[in-house]
Amino acid sequence: MRTLRRYLFVQIAAASALVLLVFLGLVFFLDVINGLSSGGGTHSLAQVMVHVALEVPGRAYESMPIAVLTGTVYVLASLAASSEFTVMRMSGLSPRRALLDLVGLGLCVAALLFVIGEFVAPAAERLVATLDARNQGGSFGTALRSGVWLRDRTGANDDQMINVGRVAASGTLADVRIYVIDAQARLAREVVARSADAVHGGYWILHGVTDTTFPATPGTPLRVRHTDALDWPTTVSPAMLEALLLDPSHMSLTDLWRYVQHLRANGQAAQRDEIALWRKTLYPFSAVVMMLLALPFAYLHARSGQISWKVFGGIMLGISFILTTVLSSRLGLVASWPTWLAAALPYFLYGGAGLGFFVWRVRYH
Repeated sequence: MRTLRRYLFVQIAAASALVLLVFLGLVFFLDVINGLSSGGGTHSLAQVMVHVALEVPGRAYESMPIAVLTGTVYVLASLAASSEFTVMRMSGLSPRRALLDLVGLGLCVAALLFVIGEFVAPAAERLVATLDARNQGGSFGTALRSGVWLRDRTGANDDQMINVGRVAASGTLADVRIYVIDAQARLAREVVARSADAVHGGYWILHGVTDTTFPATPGTPLRVRHTDALDWPTTVSPAMLEALLLDPSHMSLTDLWRYVQHLRANGQAAQRDEIALWRKTLYPFSAVVMMLLALPFAYLHARSGQISWKVFGGIMLGISFILTTVLSSRLGLVASWPTWLAAALPYFLYGGAGLGFFVWRVRYH
């Protein structure tokens, strides 16, 4: 039985790796062509290739489940068409054993997806953002006309609205504006700084500061103070600002969780980001769902001429799963579903459908 399991795993791993390699190679070539054409001749071939290469981990993370589904369907359909799978069943490979083996393989792929999505892809995306920042003059967010807006509460009666114009590649913040709102929802203070450095311990060091205090009573003059440096308490870190400039799917699970906690602590709407957090958490288990969808193809007895149709059907199933995941997230946001349900519903539907069809096929056919 161990020999059969090893043979099945090697075949599936080789086929899935080949599909993934072909897909990544095609996307890499198209991205290089697009980078050269959209760069207007300002980027060299080496720069474009480095930029595109850093995006490969993210591409692999997004396409690996479909590659695994395609490779598994091809292997199982080929084994069924050549009667090898029938021989395996006669040798002791029961449906229950086949199900457990493929689920185990899916969990291994899920672990690999988690490592790529939590460590490799986010690090590569940060390098891409750093390279883009250098090409744009050394700062993130230069394309955002209004900068990055955040809300920060450091006390019971201290509500701050923070605007950061740019985040430099070195981590320095530029064009910082802080608006302090009092308990009566009035503007109490405005702090404008040329730049700011974040210091571990929950505060920023503002440089080139103009500090304006607005009076609480009419007729009192404004108080304007200019200073070279000012310590400012805040819970916002540069890493959080950099995360805001990335798509949630490209953020690590830890960074996304911290950002959601920040939104909750400051009374801001967090449903969209909570759904993204749940999707990020559940995404590695899409490999298990793909295995549940692929397993029934081994029990569809057909000759080799129908293998291509099975593979095509498997690819369509994978694409429909991705589309359903996006649709469920959008519907959950509009209909105010529980965030975990909006993210997990496609997994329940497709996983249950694949398992149900497998049980029905084994029991009645």
